[in-house]
Amino acid sequence: MRSKNIMIYDLKESSKEEVADRIDEWRVVQKLLTGIDIKPDKLVKIVRLGKKNGRDGKSRPAKAVFSGPDKVAAILKNKKKIVESSTQKISIGPDQTPL
Repeated sequence: MRSKNIMIYDLKESSKEEVADRIDEWRVVQKLLTGIDIKPDKLVKIVRLGKKNGRDGKSRPAKAVFSGPDKVAAILKNKKKIVESSTQKISIGPDQTPL
């Protein structure tokens, strides 16, 4: 369901193949959420969209899935605060995937 998702753009992508080595992406998103008082346990999963292309160095968009639409609404309402507090230059938006 799209109402439970947000899109995160320009989030640094790990080049590691092992899932355990890619935990850094999860930690970065959790750290962003604690800045606006959303508990990290409300984050269900993070999925990278598109085909991985290591040649151009661009990172794929990340889709973050949450437990409920109220969390997504709070994140989108405070996205300016989240982006400003981030150490990476990221952008956040709603999931606009066509149904």
